[in-house]
Amino acid sequence: MYSQVINYIKQRIEISDKEIEDSLQYAEFKKYAKGDYILRAGEYCRFIGFLNKGFIVTTFTDETGNEKASEFKHEGCFFTYTEGLANNNPSHKNFIAIEDCEALVLNKEYLPLLFKTNPKFETLFSQILAEELRIVLLNEQSRKVQSVEERYLALEHTFPNALQRIPVKYMAGYLGIEAPSLSRLRRRLAGK
Repeated sequence: MYSQVINYIKQRIEISDKEIEDSLQYAEFKKYAKGDYILRAGEYCRFIGFLNKGFIVTTFTDETGNEKASEFKHEGCFFTYTEGLANNNPSHKNFIAIEDCEALVLNKEYLPLLFKTNPKFETLFSQILAEELRIVLLNEQSRKVQSVEERYLALEHTFPNALQRIPVKYMAGYLGIEAPSLSRLRRRLAGK
């Protein structure tokens, strides 16, 4: 159950198995069913999660009232509402399980204790936030400079085999197009 998170941590910081084991006492194992809201817009995010199994979509409501997908999280990723973690702002995003999910969840109130117990985790947390910020910035940049086809192909490259797992409404919303346009794009790319 912990092998993925242990591998993730060890790829980023030098740490012993004992130090990781001691830190996992602060985490809780949670299951989310397909369709569950892990976090709703307007709620305060009080956790950092590591996704062991499943797929999560983050959505927001645009200026016309339509729900749009902004990001996908897959197995082996940390997830949290980064924008509100430090300054305690309510979320403007929903986190929705688009498959049955299993996650290790750390209540953010334990972070200071974890950092005090082992400063290596503060380094890890800084790296996680930097990676998350990089992803957000790259997503924003790609929306501005890439065509829909380029963004679709990048999504396919980032999440191999996942395109069958992501519901069409979320994929179309992520790409900024309607579902029929996504179907036409897929047919055109399949014909190449």
